[in-house]
Amino acid sequence: MRRSPEKSARPHVDLRPVRMRMEDVAEVAALENQIFGDPWSADSFLAEVERNPDIGYPIVLCSHGEIVAYAVAWFIVDEIHIGNVAVRPELQGQGIGRAVLRSILEEGERRGMTYATLEVRPSNQRALALYERFGFRQIAVRKQYYRDNREDALVLSLDLPAPENGVE
Repeated sequence: MRRSPEKSARPHVDLRPVRMRMEDVAEVAALENQIFGDPWSADSFLAEVERNPDIGYPIVLCSHGEIVAYAVAWFIVDEIHIGNVAVRPELQGQGIGRAVLRSILEEGERRGMTYATLEVRPSNQRALALYERFGFRQIAVRKQYYRDNREDALVLSLDLPAPENGVE
């Protein structure tokens, strides 16, 4: 089967997860500003990188080294709390967000986490569809959660598989 010219013109994306480093902060913050209406500041990312080695798990790199996607996730006791999953707008819809989310959940399972939570805008239909494909379900609504437009946030949760044989 032949590939269409659009598909073959897409950049090759290397899906290796890499921890966020201080030198990544400016590029991640620029991407954050491009994607979100209520973005984190570069200082917020920098503070998290300095105090939390698990922030930014994972960063996905393009084959030429440019950051094309990232996630903010915290592994807390038995919970993964996902703050952001972000993919460059021109690369959305190509499975990169799915790969990033899968990587976070697999890391959580490896660490023995029992569930994952996140907040998402009801207007973000693409993200909602992604999370629902993974089995996330709405458990609450946070009224007027987002500062930029006072939009509510849907709180989603996903139960993770129990570790086999009690091994974490």
